[in-house]
Amino acid sequence: MIVVVRGTSAGTLWSKGDIRSRLASLVVLGVLAGLTIGVATAAFDGARRTDSALTRLRERTNASDAVVFATQADLITPDWTKLSHRPEVAKVIRWALAFGTIDGDPDGVLFMPVDDVWLNQVDHPIVVAGRMFDPRAADEIVVTDDVPYNNGKMPKVGDTLPFAPAPIDPTSGAAPPPVTMHVVGIIHTPLSYVFTGGGFLSPGFRDKYGGVASIAENALIKLAHGPAEIGLLRRDASTDVAEGVPVLDFHVTARRVTATTDVEGAMLRLLAAIVALAGFAFIGQALARSAATIASDAPTLRALGMTKRELVLAAMRPHVITFAVAVVVATFTAVVASRWFPVGLAAQVDPDRGIRVSVVTIAIAVVVALLLTVTVAVAGAARAARSTDQRVARRGAWSSLLPVARPVVARIGTRFAFESGGVKRKASAWPALIGAAAAVAGVVAIVTVNNGLANAIDHPEVAGVAWDATVVPKQDDITLDSGVRSAVVEKIAHQPGVEAVSSIGRYVTQIGDLGVPVFTVVDPNTGPTVRIVTLSGRAPERDDEIVLGPSTARDLGVRTGDDVDLADGSSAKVVGLGLFPSDVHAQFDEGAWVTPPRWSRLAAPSYDASDNQTVGMLVAVRFSDHHHTDAQIAALSSAMGSSVETVLAVDKPSELTNLHNVRTLPTVLAVFLAVLGAVAVGHALFSSVHRRKRDFAVMESLGVTRGGVRAIITTQATVVAIAGVVVGVPVGLIAGRAGWQAITDRVPLTFRSPFTALSVLAVVPIALLAVNMLAIVPARRASNVKPALVLRSE
Repeated sequence: MIVVVRGTSAGTLWSKGDIRSRLASLVVLGVLAGLTIGVATAAFDGARRTDSALTRLRERTNASDAVVFATQADLITPDWTKLSHRPEVAKVIRWALAFGTIDGDPDGVLFMPVDDVWLNQVDHPIVVAGRMFDPRAADEIVVTDDVPYNNGKMPKVGDTLPFAPAPIDPTSGAAPPPVTMHVVGIIHTPLSYVFTGGGFLSPGFRDKYGGVASIAENALIKLAHGPAEIGLLRRDASTDVAEGVPVLDFHVTARRVTATTDVEGAMLRLLAAIVALAGFAFIGQALARSAATIASDAPTLRALGMTKRELVLAAMRPHVITFAVAVVVATFTAVVASRWFPVGLAAQVDPDRGIRVSVVTIAIAVVVALLLTVTVAVAGAARAARSTDQRVARRGAWSSLLPVARPVVARIGTRFAFESGGVKRKASAWPALIGAAAAVAGVVAIVTVNNGLANAIDHPEVAGVAWDATVVPKQDDITLDSGVRSAVVEKIAHQPGVEAVSSIGRYVTQIGDLGVPVFTVVDPNTGPTVRIVTLSGRAPERDDEIVLGPSTARDLGVRTGDDVDLADGSSAKVVGLGLFPSDVHAQFDEGAWVTPPRWSRLAAPSYDASDNQTVGMLVAVRFSDHHHTDAQIAALSSAMGSSVETVLAVDKPSELTNLHNVRTLPTVLAVFLAVLGAVAVGHALFSSVHRRKRDFAVMESLGVTRGGVRAIITTQATVVAIAGVVVGVPVGLIAGRAGWQAITDRVPLTFRSPFTALSVLAVVPIALLAVNMLAIVPARRASNVKPALVLRSE
């Protein structure tokens, strides 16, 4: 049976089989377009949710803005009355630390509310499993979902944790009894990311053991008008609570998360762009060709009086099916794919990860699906509807600029790489060229950024970590003037694998109007020394000189060359900016560095040789081998034995640790880009063989051998790869360096060039090898063309 289908190919006679085939192709095009648009939209929406993950978690939990560490100013029960009446303070939220031995760790610490405000009205956590503690129970605890207990295992509801509270006065003989804490809930809170996670006791513990257990009080602050008032808070806390009391700004420490989520968001946007471009390049071509099927009838129909507009509409009508299918599939895909976004750290932070039916996402998917499918189809139909005299075969403009290649097959292959192949072939060489260049540029950029990440992880001094381990000496071996006793330092320095040692002192004091951790370095009598990282300027050499952290200098409003006031009434000149060891109380870009004599005079009023709590002195150790620090720390600890308290690894800042965890995403994206480039080039080669069968038949008739035909396809592939390398490598290097610079500025880290010639140069032979392997099958198909059969059908 033969039927006339109006509006399908403008009056072409089609059989029922043709109609079914045509409908199937239209539906398949719609499905492919919808999948592409849906995935790209979901990735883009995932990037948007990545950017807002921490903000949404903070809003949902009514998060606090800062913490005032009264314990760092040697206060156990501070008076918060004056601070609570300051105009910038909306609420003072009291909380306490309970010290003791947790699961065998003698330096354990747990957190608890002092009243019903913290973890209830403010910083109310999301309960992931179980329930919140009973505020009257002394043995109930909730733990965050990011901190392992039980010998490194993540806790579960129903687990128990042995806790031996430390006594208020170790010399009195009165000690609280050990308590078996019962885990009743697992919680999700922004405190895990901007402050610290761990275990949270019920207020009932303080009610029962407050008279005998070592408990110290601090306060969280809810600001009246947001982070802009943190400067006022720091100054008022120093006046109202204690001179030099440190204040930690959670909006600044948020960079522990945002430094990583910025990278994840950028990668997801890149993924969305790549998927969209790939779909446009491949599915767009297929859709345009489908709409252009009217081309064979266009001259006749134009002669019968149909206008160009009528031809375009006739070609467009059957593609309504494609548009409808694309919209439905794109919407469904965007919603389903949302469950996999965000990724990485943002996925851990996000309070709402899972399938999200977002009106914005659906609207974007629908609009993009409609616009792209309609636009591409109209463009294909309009091109096909042009009069025949306008559709003239054009020689490739790029190939005319090429030098004459020898032998002839090389020149032909080079032309094939840049030419579309004539009017009737309706295909362009640009998708392969653009795909190859984009793949090379993307891979080089990602490799460059990954080199920067690897360099930062292998050299943590870019974040202020200038040594590998710290040795905690016994209290009897510490003196305020000369640091750790020289005999202990020398014993450490002579251990195998130890490259350099120095004594590092830390004390929180007031500089200007701020409470700042102040460090000093006491060098040993002989041998290499450990130094604090200096970003600019130089180390302090005289007692009236000081190095500040960039954040501290910014808060004080000073630069190198300015003077700052110290707590002893004197002043010091800023001679440089540096990075410092980070801890829960301060960031690595916060702090100060002074000479040992000046430091000892600042710390002397708070130093108690018999029970020192606020003045710290450690031995910093740098190993010659930075890649096996765990084994070396164990060996050093064994060698020092009971002559020291303990040997600990240096904690890397969360910003650096989180960047290490994000490296998987760029690697996956680089592989995806490489596959996309291979698909683009492979598609071009196979399409070239299919479109140019007649050309190959003519060439073989004129004497070109089968080997020559294979050489033409191989040359075409090689030229595409070379073009991709020539354009992609410099673009990738520029983009990669700019991306790494943005990351280091955001964290911040000391910038080191991420360029490594070996990794970039490796892209060139890999690209050439890959395209030549891709060319094997299409080259064989081209060489198997039968000239007699092909030319007879012409």
